[in-house]
Amino acid sequence: MPLASLPSGIEIFYERFGDPADPAIFLMHGLGSQMLLWDEKFCKGLTEEGFSVIRFDSRDSGLSSRPPDGTRYTLSDMAQDVSDLMDYLKVKQAHIGGLSMGGMIAQTFASNHPERCLSLISMASNTGNPNFGRPGNETFKAMMAPAPEDPKERIEKELADRRLWASTEWHDEEHARALFQEYDERSPIPRAAFERQARAALTEGNREDKLKQISIPTLVIHGTADTLISQSGGERTAEVIPDAKLELIDGWGHDLPPGCWPHLIERIVGHINSLEKE
Repeated sequence: MPLASLPSGIEIFYERFGDPADPAIFLMHGLGSQMLLWDEKFCKGLTEEGFSVIRFDSRDSGLSSRPPDGTRYTLSDMAQDVSDLMDYLKVKQAHIGGLSMGGMIAQTFASNHPERCLSLISMASNTGNPNFGRPGNETFKAMMAPAPEDPKERIEKELADRRLWASTEWHDEEHARALFQEYDERSPIPRAAFERQARAALTEGNREDKLKQISIPTLVIHGTADTLISQSGGERTAEVIPDAKLELIDGWGHDLPPGCWPHLIERIVGHINSLEKE
């Protein structure tokens, strides 16, 4: 079982794809999801372009550690987990990417650990500034509503929620249902864990002063159909981080259906390859 024991006492479940000798890309998932969000075929799409890809369950997610009730932690703590996982895997530097809350962790990593970050890829995320990237009222209420105890009802809620912020171009009901069923069979997230993660994202508040200090080459990717973290969240992120490049994808929502994979892979690979030419 690929379980990394970190100095903090946290254990992180991870999977690595591709040749460890290739440049590494670490991928972080969002609130309430698991590393399975980064589908194995998506990861292999990046390995075919010459990268070693590491996906992992953030603390309080999937098969990674769940701290005791009452524990509090921050995005900086979660970014430290990434640095410690890199130590465990003997990776000195890597490209750091994340979606939604994973993007917030990736941004924090680039700010706190610049010497270890080859580049930053922030996807479907924001800066913590409440004036940008706000969800619609219906979307926010759906995300924060407690999940039913019954597994079948829980999956139906997840699917109903997903339809609110899914890609208009590529939403795949069958793929989404299979993903949520796999989440549920593998390790459903308790409400307390969800709330701890949400608190971590909120505790650091507006992170723009830190983001203004980032000197790492940065790509910001956002979907025009994202209603959970609206397009202005990505636009503001690219505006605040010096020299960041913004890529908007028409019809992409706040999800990772197979139809969007080629578009994301193309932009991620293009971003990294452009750095080698500079």
